[in-house]
Amino acid sequence: MNILIDGYKKSIHKKDNQIIIKEKDQTLDSIKASKITNITIIGKGYITFDALNLISENNIKLLSFDYFGHLKYILESPNQDNITLRKKQYQLSENKKGIEISKTLITSKMKNQKSTLRTLNKNKKLKTPEKSIKNIQENIKEIEKIKPTKQNTNETKLKIMGIEGKASIEYWKAIKN
Repeated sequence: MNILIDGYKKSIHKKDNQIIIKEKDQTLDSIKASKITNITIIGKGYITFDALNLISENNIKLLSFDYFGHLKYILESPNQDNITLRKKQYQLSENKKGIEISKTLITSKMKNQKSTLRTLNKNKKLKTPEKSIKNIQENIKEIEKIKPTKQNTNETKLKIMGIEGKASIEYWKAIKN
């Protein structure tokens, strides 16, 4: 579950194993931490140390944007498992099955980028979100057309990385504007 907290004077607290979102002294929402994958904050407010610890323990990604949509910071929990995972991902990237998995993951990432742009645009009226969303969709179609073989894994990997890079440029261009 992705959580979007927009506005001023909002705060994030912890109660038991829940993330509590408040505005002044009024509780706006209470969500079990294990159900949350990302929290995006737009505006000003604060987070308690206890909430930060709960966010870290549940491996929740925290993103903060200012009122103009400029990214201020990203907080992610350090996880030793990530190193082992990255090694396995690298090994898989050298074969056809790994390329197919990469295509699926990168396509999912690009779909999430489109969704994030739509969500941010509802609140912050980005300058060119529809153009960027359209370009990211074209990048998705381009990746879906790629058919890896045993002979061209390295070439295919570079092509996929290039397409992912183009989509990322579109995403960050839309967010910065």
